[in-house]
Amino acid sequence: MKKIIILGATGSVGKSTFNVVRRNPDKFQIVGASAHSNFSDLKKLASEFKIPFLFNTKEKNIENFSDFVKQCEPDIILNAITGFAGLEYSMEILKNKVPLALANKESLVAGGEILMQLSREMKMPILPVDSEHSAIFQCLLNSSNFSENRSNSFNKILLTCSGGPFYGKTNDELQNVTRENALAHPNWSMGAKISIDSATLANKCLEFFEAMHLFNASKDQVEIVIHRESIVHSMVEFPDSSVIAQLSPPTMELPIAFALNFPDRLDCDISRQSFKNLDLSFREPDKKVFRTLEILEVCAENMQNYPIVFNAANEVVVAEFLAGKIKFIDIFDKLAQVIDGVKLETVDSVEKIFEIDEGARKVTREILSK
Repeated sequence: MKKIIILGATGSVGKSTFNVVRRNPDKFQIVGASAHSNFSDLKKLASEFKIPFLFNTKEKNIENFSDFVKQCEPDIILNAITGFAGLEYSMEILKNKVPLALANKESLVAGGEILMQLSREMKMPILPVDSEHSAIFQCLLNSSNFSENRSNSFNKILLTCSGGPFYGKTNDELQNVTRENALAHPNWSMGAKISIDSATLANKCLEFFEAMHLFNASKDQVEIVIHRESIVHSMVEFPDSSVIAQLSPPTMELPIAFALNFPDRLDCDISRQSFKNLDLSFREPDKKVFRTLEILEVCAENMQNYPIVFNAANEVVVAEFLAGKIKFIDIFDKLAQVIDGVKLETVDSVEKIFEIDEGARKVTREILSK
């Protein structure tokens, strides 16, 4: 039985993880969990699952976290904290020599090089929980050339994207979309922030940066393709022109279970994909409408501080949109303005990451106030 900690336990990924554990009480024991604003909900879950140790990220800081981990003595920790705040926890997990199941995109977007280096130094794996990165990881496991230098074992990663609720829309049609329109994802049930990121395709930009770090890929080795059905979760093209894909119905429970029970697969009683009368489509994304993808090209060309700035600015503008202070279409404009003003900086420390993040948030708020 694996002992697990769930960070961000009351979010959408955390709830899916509890579903996996409910179906597999003989496989997993939740020995610790954290929440931020919904700590009262976590207490109810703690009672149901008999979780001995809880961590309130609103009241306790990162200095307390190491003691919490030692109390729990986990076999693996799932980091499903939302946003930039998750980076510190990812680093502490590895420093405590515990395998990291990673569902926090920002950890790799902002601290990718440092986090991957820490993983190598501690000899602790980072197991991807995002459905796309789990799919890529699974595809690469089927490659006889799979190695630490993963970029040599494949030609290209094909990162699939549902296109969100506004696929096929024009810029004019996006002028007056509402908060409710943007939150209505066609295939996935997710939290508010990630739902808006899926609507703008900023989520796919973050996943692009993640893929570069996780799989040691160059920007030219990652390609975004629209796949409306969300059944092919990503694909990998190999040197002999073969393409391996991972397919399953759209549920987070599968990649969660794969990460938690790695290297063995687990029957989580998830619905099976029927191939009767199944059509799968793939299209090129419209960069002129979803301008986050044009901004992505600038960031991926430069890397270093650019992904940190992109993530910070995006968190600020999405919060403004959710609060009803800016229009949906403004998200693209404000992000572009922030990135246009960025100068390349070397990121060589955690302190530098936090400095860049704080500066980017300040600049974004100044742009929003004009």
